[in-house]
Amino acid sequence: MDWVLIVDDDEETKEHVARVLEKNDVKVTKLSSGMELLDYIEGMTPLPDLILLDVEMPEMNGFETYQLLGERLKGKNDVPVIFLTGNDDLMTEARGLMMGAVDFIRKPYFPEILTLRVKRTIELAGLRRDLSREVNKKARENTRLTLHVVQTLAEAIDAKDAYTNGHSGRVATYSRMLAERLGYDENGQDEIYMMGLLHDVGKIGVPDWIINKTDKLTDEEFAEIKKHPVVGNRILMRIKEMPKLAYGARWHHERIDGKGYPDGLKGSEIPEEARIIAVADAYDAMTSNRSYRKSLPQAAVRQQIEMGRGTQFDERIADVMMEMIDADADYAMREGFAEKAGLNEKSESDTVRHMDGQTRVPEALTELEQLDTDLGLYMCGDVEDYLEALGIFADSADSKAAKIKKTESEQDTENYTTLVHSLKSSARTIGAADLSEKAGILEVAGKDRDLELIKTLTPDLLADYGTLVDKIRNCHEIPRPSPCHA
Repeated sequence: MDWVLIVDDDEETKEHVARVLEKNDVKVTKLSSGMELLDYIEGMTPLPDLILLDVEMPEMNGFETYQLLGERLKGKNDVPVIFLTGNDDLMTEARGLMMGAVDFIRKPYFPEILTLRVKRTIELAGLRRDLSREVNKKARENTRLTLHVVQTLAEAIDAKDAYTNGHSGRVATYSRMLAERLGYDENGQDEIYMMGLLHDVGKIGVPDWIINKTDKLTDEEFAEIKKHPVVGNRILMRIKEMPKLAYGARWHHERIDGKGYPDGLKGSEIPEEARIIAVADAYDAMTSNRSYRKSLPQAAVRQQIEMGRGTQFDERIADVMMEMIDADADYAMREGFAEKAGLNEKSESDTVRHMDGQTRVPEALTELEQLDTDLGLYMCGDVEDYLEALGIFADSADSKAAKIKKTESEQDTENYTTLVHSLKSSARTIGAADLSEKAGILEVAGKDRDLELIKTLTPDLLADYGTLVDKIRNCHEIPRPSPCHA
């Protein structure tokens, strides 16, 4: 059912509009002033489908209210507003439209016209939101497709060598783990992961019999192997949208001392991403079974990394790899064990999740007794909207709690009822069913002007409200519309 707020100081107008819309299956909430609207909508989740806002009101007119509404909603106001007016002043209409209102409806209101404009405005706003969601969905699908194509290509490369199955995936995983410890943000970690997957793409151009040869390679055969960085670079540099993909392919065999190939770069001349992949590549080579030897013991691998520090490997990156080795008491970072430990799957899922904008409900929230996250997800529709609703709920709590306390102490039952109704709806939306139920009891008490019950139960409501909000704020993965203390 569509939900409309009407804000008008004229009781007869409000009742008339409400009757017309309610007959046409529209839920209507009636408010009497701009300030009442601002108090009601602060922290509100979900927001109404439409606001009907009178232009001429005492204390704060419709234009002033509209401006403050945008500020109160932190620039996230996608609720369409239709101004209500009793005059024919074109300048008034022009001002409202320039501010962002979608329409004007003039008094007296003809029921058919009022209903059609309200319904069509809500429908158009819904279509716009649906279109935005569909565009984002397609973008995520394209991201997944890109990553899956890259993974398939990496698997095809690994399949050329019977002894290095899964090599590219492990190098990508270790590279991402190194990048995280080196302070790369999630975008940087994603890039490293993709570069690691494709670092050996140039081996497509190397004959299979050379790659799988068990005897020592001749100089000519090794020369063929050494061509793969240049071939890989040539393939990947055509992907203009991701120019860094070619870094790992071309320079993962360069050395810090300048004795690597194909370009003999040294030190900081080698892109840091390639230096990271070089360490990950060498580590996987030593911890995997190869045609010419078995995987090395962990202590021997660490010793080789330490010996290559400052000559073959970047010192800082080598140090981080040795820290990872020291922390890996079960020697899980190696062929076979990495897959069993789920390292590759986690690295892949982290990359997919971040690259296509996926978010997850933090575990800290699912463990809160006061919060039914399944209900919240159902009410909000998806994880991103749910987390945003939690952020808005927490951000507005101090202000809303203070206003509830103030109206209770002043025995202002009209505004008190509006505020606890808003809290009831918002708490229900985020899955705080117990808090919503308590606010609902007090909403009824406010309507009945039961001052004794209000005085008795309000402190408990505010205590529960504050406890829940503190726990939400302590979850640092929740987006905040504006800064708030923890």
